[in-house]
Amino acid sequence: MFSRHIKLLRTEPRAVAFGAFSAFLSSPGQTFFIALFVAPIGASLGYSAAEMGAIYLAATLSSASLLPFVGHWIDRLDLRVYVSLAVAGLALACFSASIAINAAMLFVAFLLLRMCGQGLMTHIETTSVARYFTLDRGLALSVTSLGFPVAIAATPVVAAFLIHGFGWRLSYAIVGVFLLVAALPVLVWLIAGHRRFFMPAERPAGTLAPRALDGMRAVTKTRFFWLAVPILLFMPFTSTALTFHIEPVGMAKGWSRELIASGFSTMALGNFCGLFLSGFVIDRLTARRMLPVINLPFFCGIAVLGLYSGPAALFVFFALMGISSGLVQTTFGSVWAEVYGVARLGTVRSFAAMLMVAGTAAGPAVLGLFLDAGVPIGTISLGLILAGLAATLMSLFALTGRMPVQIEASPR
Repeated sequence: MFSRHIKLLRTEPRAVAFGAFSAFLSSPGQTFFIALFVAPIGASLGYSAAEMGAIYLAATLSSASLLPFVGHWIDRLDLRVYVSLAVAGLALACFSASIAINAAMLFVAFLLLRMCGQGLMTHIETTSVARYFTLDRGLALSVTSLGFPVAIAATPVVAAFLIHGFGWRLSYAIVGVFLLVAALPVLVWLIAGHRRFFMPAERPAGTLAPRALDGMRAVTKTRFFWLAVPILLFMPFTSTALTFHIEPVGMAKGWSRELIASGFSTMALGNFCGLFLSGFVIDRLTARRMLPVINLPFFCGIAVLGLYSGPAALFVFFALMGISSGLVQTTFGSVWAEVYGVARLGTVRSFAAMLMVAGTAAGPAVLGLFLDAGVPIGTISLGLILAGLAATLMSLFALTGRMPVQIEASPR
């Protein structure tokens, strides 16, 4: 089973390392990292939890709206230039956070963190790997995506240590310096001399360079896209909502804060397993055929969360959510290349990423309304499962009929 992994690492060690390190470096813009700074920032600037949440929501939605316009440039620029700009932007976000003294400055910092971290570093990993690898695309994406569970397991510990030792302002400044001095040179070195990896796909003679709006129009006119969108949004919307509100849900079940915190390691383990398995399955079945099954473990986890109150239910829920998260990451990293081709892969994926990021922003707000209204978690779980099954049914319809014609560059 591991022979294909070993062969991949032997033949393309730098390309794989570049993808995995890019995924890892998305962590400063991920919710699991930023969450550790929310309380000390709020206490320092005098903002309540609700006010911090509102700033974060506005920044996340704003970053999502910008992703198609900054994400499509990966189809036009040398990847070394693109990744340099993205990492520099992420470092600027960290420096901006370290000097924030009011809501406006904090909004700008969060916007840059979300766009350059969660948005662009993930975009770089998925797009560059999916564009370069063809026969082993699913396997390559499953390996490079392992940077995410490693980040989930490691970076919160580092952040907590830095905040405890240096305070939140200096901690953000340290992360910014690390990105510029250490991370960026390593990323550029990993792909130096690898022209086929860092150069964008060649355009036929007489065609225009990819433009964001052209690609968005082409994608949104296809039947496949709109039938696949619900299954695309289900995981980011639901998983972020349940993770964000896991403490009040868990407290209602009698789970301690320490028990809840320990559950995240189980999610990282489940994510690792999902990523590991998805590479084999996708390269045999195709990512399109994986769509209807990617959330099935998550449905079971939601059911366990809704029906049971024992401590074991928490770990089962996190593990199953992690497995589905791994399946979703690899499937949606590959499906856009399968369906729409690689000529505009950055444009297509950044538009899809905009919707996913919007889902992560909306999920906590919507679930919070139901919890504030006193709706039991069992009822909420049932509603989420039914919505997920409806999305799954639509993805089955997406597989029927003709696939879209692969998008090429626009003629002059």
